[in-house]
Amino acid sequence: MIKILEYLNEHYSASSTKGYENMINKYRAYMQSKAQRANYHDIMGYVSYLRKSNLHPKSLRNHLFAIKIYYRYLVEMEVRKDHPCEKLYLRDQINRSIEIENLYTTEQLENLLKEHRSNDKKNQTRDEIIIGLLIYQALTVRELVNLKITDINLIEANVHIGGSKKNNARTLALKANQILLISDYIREHQEQIYLFENKKGQASSPGQINRIINYKKNKREKLLPIKIRQSVIANYLKQNNDIRVVQVFAGHKRSGSTEEYKQSGLEELKVSISKIHPLQ
Repeated sequence: MIKILEYLNEHYSASSTKGYENMINKYRAYMQSKAQRANYHDIMGYVSYLRKSNLHPKSLRNHLFAIKIYYRYLVEMEVRKDHPCEKLYLRDQINRSIEIENLYTTEQLENLLKEHRSNDKKNQTRDEIIIGLLIYQALTVRELVNLKITDINLIEANVHIGGSKKNNARTLALKANQILLISDYIREHQEQIYLFENKKGQASSPGQINRIINYKKNKREKLLPIKIRQSVIANYLKQNNDIRVVQVFAGHKRSGSTEEYKQSGLEELKVSISKIHPLQ
């Protein structure tokens, strides 16, 4: 009988495996000896426990997905015959609206790059390239970790981002201050497949990107990669760029996704007033 980690490695990507393993271990620690024989009501009890921790609905769904994987594994290993939560789906609503007024300004994003100091001087160039691709090209973390060295075209000074279920493929221009950094970095790491790899020669994980941009930041100072992307898109649109141009830049499949970043005149007025006369 193979172990759960081997099962995860066989069925899921390296970047997903660690997260699923952690969530399954947390579930097993909570259930203790009851984990393998738990029923639907036991699992719902655990979901209630997670809800009390004020987890984001998306995180809650990820935990449930990991639990489903665990029982799928037990069924395939013939440890139990039934899957107790295969048809369990949560209805917790995810707020997908973009809070325009709470996004980062262009100045804040520029400061992130200017003030960043790596935990290891050898990684300073790598970190600056990562932050640059976040604040200039508005890449998602998933797009960032999937970048290959062959996606960079230094002659034409651009980067190609592959398409996915959520976003279209696109080729974006690199800024002048990015080109030299990337050129030097690639020269030193030309044997790599992925632009950013961990010590095992695998693509970096989204968690590693998050740790890089938030190194030595306290809880209140921490930046969210998705919010960086949203901020870049909103700031780009604010510069009176054609919505179609911004849609292509962001890789949005629907123009409606880009429209969500548009701030109405009334919203702009509210933000301006709140800055001048903040509520006490």
